[in-house]
Amino acid sequence: MGEILKFEELYNAYLLCLKNKKRKTGTFNFVNSNLSQNLISLLDSLNNRTYKPLASNCYVITEPALREIYAAQFRDRVVQHFYMKEIEEILDKKLVDGCCSCRKGKGTDYALSLLKNYLVETSNNGKKDCYFLKIDLSGYFMSIDRKQISDKFEKLIIQEYTGKHKGLLLYLTPIIFENNPAQNCKYKCNEDVRNKVPERRKMNPKSEYGMAIGNLTAQAASNLNLNDFDNYIVKELKLEQYVRYVDDAIIICENKEKLKNAIPKIKKKLKETHQILNEKKTKIDTAYHGVKFLGKISYPYGYQKSSKDVNIRLNYKAKNIKFNSKENLLAKVNSQIGTFKNYNCRKVILNYEKNLNKSAKDKLVLDKIELKFKNII
Repeated sequence: MGEILKFEELYNAYLLCLKNKKRKTGTFNFVNSNLSQNLISLLDSLNNRTYKPLASNCYVITEPALREIYAAQFRDRVVQHFYMKEIEEILDKKLVDGCCSCRKGKGTDYALSLLKNYLVETSNNGKKDCYFLKIDLSGYFMSIDRKQISDKFEKLIIQEYTGKHKGLLLYLTPIIFENNPAQNCKYKCNEDVRNKVPERRKMNPKSEYGMAIGNLTAQAASNLNLNDFDNYIVKELKLEQYVRYVDDAIIICENKEKLKNAIPKIKKKLKETHQILNEKKTKIDTAYHGVKFLGKISYPYGYQKSSKDVNIRLNYKAKNIKFNSKENLLAKVNSQIGTFKNYNCRKVILNYEKNLNKSAKDKLVLDKIELKFKNII
């Protein structure tokens, strides 16, 4: 059975889970309805191997596209944080450098920086021909085989984990990854809006496929699920200038024919994990006109800017921003423009300031040197 999980260990996972979630209703209820007893009850269920996830909440988001999001209950997110804290290091060692989503020290900024470096290096700062293959997967999260990914995590733990909770992790693996959150979920969204979500972006309560977008463990699953594919691209096809963020991937190469020849092999390899290419969004083109990736457009001479659709969404947020306090407003606006400072987006930020609604403008001023909003004293 392995070593007993201690209260302090679960409490540390609780603290990780609590970060930036204090205002959520589920968090408030867990914390304020006898926190110690709630944690002890959860601890007992884990040590006694009687733990079962509660019903998830289902939401619908509209940006960047209509899709369902499933959120686990707070107690279940605590378990997910414990699980990921135990395996994060061994999982990270398995992943290629170009896999950038939901990893410490990586993320969208790292992915875009990596892409910029590849473009500049391959094109000799825009002086040589340079091409890209953009790979887009159709309905990625909803086509993940839950049993297959559960088996991959089980194998990872058996072969690589050297900690004291191997038994507990092996017990939790199928519970976490084979659970279908669409079963008995609680819908927290407008029914009319939910009916507009395309079927490929919905979870089927009766299907063995699909991973809940929004869960910490689902993000890890999205990385491990395509790890063999990532290694195939980099090590076997020798296309080493490769960047992937969840289901979007870019390969940079000076040889256009090499990219063309890779597509049939890529399709075949993706069948192993039941993935298919989105033919409309998968393409080969010259990098001269820019490479659109993660809401930014990158050029061979190192210039990066935000895409038109991202600018439109940003201005919409400026016009419709809602807040309940001056401090909340300041945090929101600086969060919305935060990453734009790194991507030649001075004009975009100035336009954002121009489009802010009057109630926000009366409380904030933009420091045009630091490109950061400050409260009006």
